[in-house]
Amino acid sequence: MKRMPIGVDDFKAVHERNLYYIDKSMLIKDILDDGAEVNLIARPRRFGKTLNLSMLRYFFEKTEENHRELFQSLEIWKQGERYRREQGKYPVIALTMKSLKMTTWPNNYSRLCTLLATEIERHAYLYENNNLSTNDKYVINRILDRTADESEYGGSLELLSRLLHAYHGEKVIILVDEYDTLLNEAYIHGFYDEAVTFLRLLLGEAFKNNIHLRKGVMTGIFRVAKESVFSGLNNLKVSTIIQDDYSEFFGFTEREVQKVLEDFSLISQMAEVTSWYNGYRFGSKHPVTIYNPWSIAQYVEQGDLISYWVNTSDNQIVRQLVTEGSGEVQRLVAELLEQRPIGPIRLDDTIVYREIERSSEAVWSFLLLGGYLKPLQVERRDDGELYGLLDVPNKELYYFYRKMLRTWLSDTTEGQEQQLLEALTSGDISAFQARFRDIVMKTFSYYDVGEDKSESFYHAFVLGMMVHLGESYEVRSNRESGYGRYDVMIIPRDSSRGQKGIIIEFKKADRFEEESLDEAAVSALRQIETKQYEAELRALGIKDIVKLGIAFKGKQVKVQSG
Repeated sequence: MKRMPIGVDDFKAVHERNLYYIDKSMLIKDILDDGAEVNLIARPRRFGKTLNLSMLRYFFEKTEENHRELFQSLEIWKQGERYRREQGKYPVIALTMKSLKMTTWPNNYSRLCTLLATEIERHAYLYENNNLSTNDKYVINRILDRTADESEYGGSLELLSRLLHAYHGEKVIILVDEYDTLLNEAYIHGFYDEAVTFLRLLLGEAFKNNIHLRKGVMTGIFRVAKESVFSGLNNLKVSTIIQDDYSEFFGFTEREVQKVLEDFSLISQMAEVTSWYNGYRFGSKHPVTIYNPWSIAQYVEQGDLISYWVNTSDNQIVRQLVTEGSGEVQRLVAELLEQRPIGPIRLDDTIVYREIERSSEAVWSFLLLGGYLKPLQVERRDDGELYGLLDVPNKELYYFYRKMLRTWLSDTTEGQEQQLLEALTSGDISAFQARFRDIVMKTFSYYDVGEDKSESFYHAFVLGMMVHLGESYEVRSNRESGYGRYDVMIIPRDSSRGQKGIIIEFKKADRFEEESLDEAAVSALRQIETKQYEAELRALGIKDIVKLGIAFKGKQVKVQSG
């Protein structure tokens, strides 16, 4: 039996090593038929982008080695002479940026310059035939010697395309893989301006008004705002997961997964595989159901229905957005944890990194395009905007959110979460308040959390509590939470065991009205009484009910029981 091509991104190597391959060669036809000069295809990580770009390179590139045999058994070869004669016809520039993951701009810049020099060296025949101008030789030598300046490195792809066009008499195909890896690291580590400035120069020179360009294809996870990187690039066509173009070529379709499971004698597990790794929905007018290819391949090799894809990243930005986001973001995350879709939400396929922390819409766009959420019931409204419900795609992602929040709670409480929550559920309010106050003080002092951010801590605490108590209790958050409070109901799953039902209301002390913590806590408790929350618990047969008003003002917290 063939092995799955896990970690093998080179199309030729997949065939030479006789690895299992799902035929995605019709992507070549769609690229050729597409009238756009430059395509940007954005898909979640590990969805086959690098392997597909490698396939495009081996198909299009004019080399001494004949690569026709790689395609003669694939669907593209059955499409007629019009497409077959495109094979091996063009000079190709191929650049992958997936290794640009260093924590400083100088290190990433140095690595990128090395990648550019390496691609020029791959076409050494250009400057070995002595037909270059003195100036071109000078610039190329500076690039190869790593002595070029930023403008010379920035213009290197355009320079190489001009030289290749002149040498071969055919315009050039430029392939850039994972163009936004650098921007993701730049956002996390604080060198975003430098990264954007250089990428704008490099990609602008390569793709904007380049008369030597036949076709350009870029891949990434996100479509970064045009004014950031693609300013003035009017020949760019973008395909994200909410457009219909190229939907079936990145990830596995349901039919492809069925074939994989049949080939590996695992078809009896189709239902479980679907619940774990299905759930993606690419496209809006004609959506395609897509399975996570990385997790499918790992499952076939290892045989365990567990999380695979989520472990291919540190998920740092996602963790930050969920645990430090606004109350509105965390309220909706709570709904997702309760396995309820959220929305309708405007679906924006453009990422503006600087807005992620300020805009809830930017948060949902980031999670959607990154593969952490899926769209449902997408519709285009009269204003032209797309709206849809959002949901967790599958078990793998559902357990990811739960584990992430459980880990956050454990880290935040320094491993005291069990004692803290036992004090809460047993009704030992004085012990709960003492531990909770200590955790708040230590957390806010360590992370230097300002008062304007303090509310996020309490919301994240509720999310962590939801997943930690989930086996014995159903934790519901107030679905109509108002400003400055976050209501919680903790319901025993088995009322016959005599466990306590708990109602909590958080309230932020109003600094403008000089409200004291004691007053705010009493007010929160009064709110529980006036809304008669306990009626819901009593209807479930729960008689022992704990009511807590928790007031906070920055690092200070007060717990009032009733």
